[in-house]
Amino acid sequence: MDKDVFEVVLSKSTKDLKIKRILEMKSEPALPKGENFASTIFKITLKVVLGNGRIATKSFIAKKDDTDEPSNDFKLFNPEVLVYTNILREMGYLMEEYGDTEGPLWCEFIHFSPYDSTIIFEDLMASGFSNVKRTEAQDLDHARLALRSLGRYHALAKVLEERGLIYKDDYKPFPFLNNEAHIRNLIYGGKQALAKGMRLGWGEEWAEYADKLSKVSFEEIFKRIKDAGNFDDNTFKCLNHGDSWNNNMMFKHDWEGRPIEMRFVDFQSPHYNSPCIDVTYFLYSSIKPSVRHQNLQSLIELYHESLTSSLDRFGYKGSKPSLEDINNGMERLLFFGLCFFTACFPCVSSKRTDAVDFDLVFKTNGEEGYNINVYYEAGVIEKMEEDVKTLVKIFDS
Repeated sequence: MDKDVFEVVLSKSTKDLKIKRILEMKSEPALPKGENFASTIFKITLKVVLGNGRIATKSFIAKKDDTDEPSNDFKLFNPEVLVYTNILREMGYLMEEYGDTEGPLWCEFIHFSPYDSTIIFEDLMASGFSNVKRTEAQDLDHARLALRSLGRYHALAKVLEERGLIYKDDYKPFPFLNNEAHIRNLIYGGKQALAKGMRLGWGEEWAEYADKLSKVSFEEIFKRIKDAGNFDDNTFKCLNHGDSWNNNMMFKHDWEGRPIEMRFVDFQSPHYNSPCIDVTYFLYSSIKPSVRHQNLQSLIELYHESLTSSLDRFGYKGSKPSLEDINNGMERLLFFGLCFFTACFPCVSSKRTDAVDFDLVFKTNGEEGYNINVYYEAGVIEKMEEDVKTLVKIFDS
């Protein structure tokens, strides 16, 4: 997007009417290589003249679709634009209606250019927000705030559904529970890569576990995962965020470094199903494994309290899920969570920028594209051993 076009875009933005003219415009990558998997994120810095004549610096974030093939499931910018312009706008109105003072759970949407598949957002970093480092994963304080925020988001979505503003049939199923290509390439392929890495770097005592993992067929994994996501009509369901992992969350911290606010920054993959899917995806992709092991039930209880209290706060009239309902949903999804964690966590937590080549993964049906070295980096065994043993026990049962 050139300077003149961007100037017109900002002149139509209610928040930035005070910008009169752009003097200079600079674009640079907003994230290091390896931090984003389906798009390129740019930071746009502007030197502008304000309405009062003062010169100021403004910054924005641009996200550009990286995929080449229109059929690729990662090409989801249009759904994200619809979420921003419809769903999140209505959530904002709902919060105003009930006097909610906790603040939004999203950043401000500025503009979408369909010609080059680029979305412009506010720059949350300019307001003091930052990511938890992907390589470190979230601690307990960040995980608690993230789950509280998920509960609020799910409740807002359910109230909008009750008002006829969200239609479940408008959304595709969650690919990691339904799409054969995603499960074969990203979960089964990652599991096979893990087994290879275990043989190379985990020691002889892990050889039996590696053999058992490698012998489990794709057909068995696909059936189990698909069955896990097939919740019946009596289940409490709502619009899920769809990609609720660490890199899609930004936090503001107090002076002691404790997280006090959170924003979701990616709404490319919304889907309609049990909210336990978002919770499971987050717990097994984004927090320190030791934190999950030691605090799993208390985190689930915190999420449930946030969901139900938010449903009450926003005037939901339907039946709310009990803690037992949420626990049952989480237990149902345990197999998926463990498969997803053991296959993908080494890649998403690795400091390497070449941990995975998704283009090659999809071209080879998951047989290539994974850097086997990440599965036996320093510290990986300690992070994964408990969940690997649990998963193998499930396979043996």
